[in-house]
Amino acid sequence: MSTQTLEKTETTAPTSTAATAKPAAEKKDSKLRAIWRALAPKEEAGRLSVVVWAGFFRAIVLLADYLLAFITAMVVIPLLGAWLHQQSGAAKGMLSTDGTIAMWLMPLLFLVALLAAGEIVVMRAMWRWATRTIAKIRHARDAAPEPTARITNQSRNNRKRSK
Repeated sequence: MSTQTLEKTETTAPTSTAATAKPAAEKKDSKLRAIWRALAPKEEAGRLSVVVWAGFFRAIVLLADYLLAFITAMVVIPLLGAWLHQQSGAAKGMLSTDGTIAMWLMPLLFLVALLAAGEIVVMRAMWRWATRTIAKIRHARDAAPEPTARITNQSRNNRKRSK
């Protein structure tokens, strides 16, 4: 005999004591489960992963912002200042103080201000990208149904109906 045949014979010929004991046990079991579910901490599916993803994207953006500002301050601006110093003639000592300010310092300050404005635009764009990505993940988590709970409940209902 196969296992399916054994299961069919067991379910088709229940004894009277076993038949009355099963529903009482199922009722107690379901009440206990309901109480346990009420007392158990509520876990929202996917919330932890949204927080992890949000932290990941924010950390990436902050790291990129730091590297952009650090490289600009330590590499780009000094090289730009040195280039302007050589091109203006201040390195040769040919300019007076007013000429140095007009030909070297003011162009450097203007270019630094342009770089700062450009970096702010790039940093805000990266922050907005991270915000949109986090919102997409949150929307996908909220829209996704809970497949495991529904499948188990449906399979229990189907088993009860088939008997």
